[in-house]
Amino acid sequence: MPGLERGLLPLALLCLRLAQRAPSAAVSASAGVDTAEPAVDLTEDWGPYRPWVEPLALLSSGRRAEARAALRALPEPPRDLLYEADCCLGARAPAALGDRAALSRAQARLAPAVGELAGAGSGLLTLGPVDAWLAPPQVANRLTHL
Repeated sequence: MPGLERGLLPLALLCLRLAQRAPSAAVSASAGVDTAEPAVDLTEDWGPYRPWVEPLALLSSGRRAEARAALRALPEPPRDLLYEADCCLGARAPAALGDRAALSRAQARLAPAVGELAGAGSGLLTLGPVDAWLAPPQVANRLTHL
């Protein structure tokens, strides 16, 4: 499976940090930095997972315009054992950025996995229950105020 050789360790560590936090769209108004996002070091070798991590990294450093561009460039996640994990990562940035179209696409991808643990099929990592990534209350509240 691609991604076992490169990128798995930083991805697994990021997933641990994200799974410990509820998906959130809390943004610090004063600094324009998403305080809910853990710092992501793009100099690490993310391997094939970089496209799904890059919007989060840019968002966590307050580079919202670049995060939007990276989000728009996201490819369709590969249909492998980490599909749901990639989809959850792909849902986090649009939720924080208020991008309804991107969030709807991510939610549509995740809908068939309701009741499952994101990434757990791989036995390598998890982002927690898929259900928590479909419509977290913080996201719904943020999107209704756009």
